[in-house]
Amino acid sequence: MEMLVQGKYILVGKGLDTDKTYLGKVEIRPIKDHLIVEREINGKSVKGSASIESAAGGDAQVLRIRFTEDGNSYEQTCLVNSDLDNYARISCYLYKPGIKTTQPGLEVLFHDHTAK
Repeated sequence: MEMLVQGKYILVGKGLDTDKTYLGKVEIRPIKDHLIVEREINGKSVKGSASIESAAGGDAQVLRIRFTEDGNSYEQTCLVNSDLDNYARISCYLYKPGIKTTQPGLEVLFHDHTAK
């Protein structure tokens, strides 16, 4: 699954604890033995890390993304599927680890066919 998620994506999201929506770009790429994530939303870039992890008691594999923005730590738990072109389509819950919320952020990543 690690190879499947690598690439450039268009991001469509809804903020954490708000109904505000946003658009952006995401790149997931390998560096040495792990994945890094670079997010760009409203002209602001943030780097983080990603890994494939077990979930649901080991019955499922998810993409877990972690990053810090404006001094706040965020985490995403993402399901990975393939679209009709065999690219990854990634859907995520966005939250602050260890903090309960009734309105997690939501993000979906679509392969960016315009990226070079």
